[in-house]
Amino acid sequence: MGAACVATRSAQQVENLDSVAENPRIVLMPPDIRYYLLTTGGLPQPHREWTETARDNFSIAARDFAESIGTDLRILDPNNIGVAESEYDRLHTAVGLTILNHHFGAARLPGKNDGQIFDWSLGPGISQLADKHNADYALYVYYRDYQASGGRVAFSVLAAALGSYVPTGVEQGFASLVDLKSGDVVWFNVVGDGSGEMRDASGAAAAVRTLFKGIPAAQQHGAIE
Repeated sequence: MGAACVATRSAQQVENLDSVAENPRIVLMPPDIRYYLLTTGGLPQPHREWTETARDNFSIAARDFAESIGTDLRILDPNNIGVAESEYDRLHTAVGLTILNHHFGAARLPGKNDGQIFDWSLGPGISQLADKHNADYALYVYYRDYQASGGRVAFSVLAAALGSYVPTGVEQGFASLVDLKSGDVVWFNVVGDGSGEMRDASGAAAAVRTLFKGIPAAQQHGAIE
């Protein structure tokens, strides 16, 4: 399935990005992208080589994509980040998974008006990153790809012959844009299977387009379709 056919689900608070500078500056936090190999029994084993390749390809594709939406994107070096960045990365993962489960999922939280209101935040303390990186927004990415081993594929074929279904892999993730002045999550996009194979350059480009579909852009550009 091509990335263009992937269904995405998104929510946002703003239509366009603004900045005191000519173009809004976005700082891309080290993407939380991880690849796993599914064993015959379905246990996920982290695959370091696939993960590192996917992260490298993603960063290149993200920089190219930023030029198309009229923003100044700065990509942080994952080997040279501070305590605050690490803490907010963990906080974002926790908040993002909560949004995934309780805004887009069936388990609504009290006070969120049954998912009609998109009102989530990492807190105003994140403004320290705005000053540190001279940025207007932070862009976070969470992505998991589970690839089946040969044994898992064979097991799936055997199960199908017996009338049962055994999954051979899954892709899932989300991207979010955080206003560094307020900490508000101003845009959030969920993706699933078929998002793009990040282990090669063209697949990473497709995955970036899918993850960032509909992201608010600079005033003169409008949201990206």
